[in-house]
Amino acid sequence: MTGYQHWSRRAVLKLGVAGTAIAAVPALSAPSRADIVTVTGGQVEGTATRTVGVRAWLGIPYAAPPVGPLRWRAPQPVVPWNGVRPATRFSKSPWAPPEREHSVFGAAPLDMDEDCLTINVWAPPRGKKPLPVLVWIYGGAFVSGSSNYPHYHGENLAAEGIVFVSLNYRVGVLGFFAHPELRAESPDGVSGNYGLMDQVAALRWVRDNIAAFGGDPAQVTISGQSAGAFSVAYHMVMPASRGLFHGAIAESGAPMGKPSSYILLGELEPMEKDGAAFAERLHAKHIDELRALSPAALVKAYEGSWLFYAAVDGKVVPDHPFELMRRGQHANVPLIAGFNHNEGEVFRSLGDTVAEFNATLQDIYGPHAGAARELFAVTNDAQAVAAGHAVFGDKVFNWNTAALTTVQARYATAPAYMYHFAYAHALPAETVFAEGNGSDLGAYHAAEIPYALKNLDSRPWPASVEQSQLMRQVSSYWVNFTKTGNPNAPSLPEWPRYVPDEPTVLRMNAGAFSTVDLPFRERLELLGAAMENDILRASRGAA
Repeated sequence: MTGYQHWSRRAVLKLGVAGTAIAAVPALSAPSRADIVTVTGGQVEGTATRTVGVRAWLGIPYAAPPVGPLRWRAPQPVVPWNGVRPATRFSKSPWAPPEREHSVFGAAPLDMDEDCLTINVWAPPRGKKPLPVLVWIYGGAFVSGSSNYPHYHGENLAAEGIVFVSLNYRVGVLGFFAHPELRAESPDGVSGNYGLMDQVAALRWVRDNIAAFGGDPAQVTISGQSAGAFSVAYHMVMPASRGLFHGAIAESGAPMGKPSSYILLGELEPMEKDGAAFAERLHAKHIDELRALSPAALVKAYEGSWLFYAAVDGKVVPDHPFELMRRGQHANVPLIAGFNHNEGEVFRSLGDTVAEFNATLQDIYGPHAGAARELFAVTNDAQAVAAGHAVFGDKVFNWNTAALTTVQARYATAPAYMYHFAYAHALPAETVFAEGNGSDLGAYHAAEIPYALKNLDSRPWPASVEQSQLMRQVSSYWVNFTKTGNPNAPSLPEWPRYVPDEPTVLRMNAGAFSTVDLPFRERLELLGAAMENDILRASRGAA
């Protein structure tokens, strides 16, 4: 199961040759005394990487292990250690349901443990000035994920003159479980959202410690994809995150629409009711009884559910993010946001027949369903399946990303830049998947990650000249933005500041970067009109 069991159509990778779906973790050389750094908690010893001058410090604790009585509590201060702590290996990954197959999202998480709140740093040689910092937040639909994934390694971007950071945070039932007893015992009246609070603790660690690695705590950009992009958007409106970052990159996602599990935006009271029912199902009368259960037992009981994810709780997330941004109550920092051309292809279609597709349109578009039927013009079941994937992509990723960029452009003075990743050959055409071959999936969800993070060498097949060139261009935009808050440079196609009603979206494709109008504009505007009242009803405040 991928982190998207709720959505996935199980696109299973069949390599046809001996190998795995991801590359092995790069070997690190023996450490030297120069790799010892003092951080909150004590000293850590990193190591050199394959890239000359770039060093890595892996698995550094940024909070106390959230185990025993600390399960389902806000992250607590790190436990100090004696002596020099080796930081040459990733920590264990957060507990999540096991992956069953290799897929386009990669292989299964490695060893899992509740003691997972760690951070990783890659840094180039120190210069006279502190270097800008890029912090990566992984995706996985808030039910899975790990910083120990080759697409997310920071060695190659660090070689471009930045400090790269990645982090672990709690996911699933251990990261977002909500229950009335948890709210009652919390000094802040908080229930759920522990994974988001973990991320805040990690960002505070960066503020307090990154200078020891040559990084500039006053020049931090947060970035992420899918649930990581949703996280970035949450941080833009979370009071606890304010001042901890100075730029934001959201790849495919933001919690801007109608609250639902699809867009990882919940409402606290219904979620707490689900939490009470979950406890009852496990015959637990009190939270302490749930804390006594093993993480494996909790994850197994939760597997296949979609009950707990980030929520508007009035505390950690004060109100609906769209409304907070529309009221100007968000971080006024430069933003890059965008989506891929075929976001919905690797997920469950929202219509296997014409009748099912029309019912889906009625459910999603309500009084606008007739106009939606005219737009999609589905007349047979094959068209219904294809359109069902498109509707999924619009509902979960495309509209939310466009909404995030649009409210930033309209209600902030800091610039917004929007992209459309359209490269259709991210996977080898001859590689067979359960639902077709690589070329069928096009610019699928997550296809841009190894291009943006300069990690094409993490895949089990060689990169073509075309792909390598595209990677250099896309990753250069990310590095430039991290350094200056502007992705542009003389050697790159011009990326204009996003203006909602003008063709200012940068389409990224091999050998063909161009500015275009908002992709799927008619569909997305109609979807926005259908959700407007639901967004307003979910808001706690008044405009």
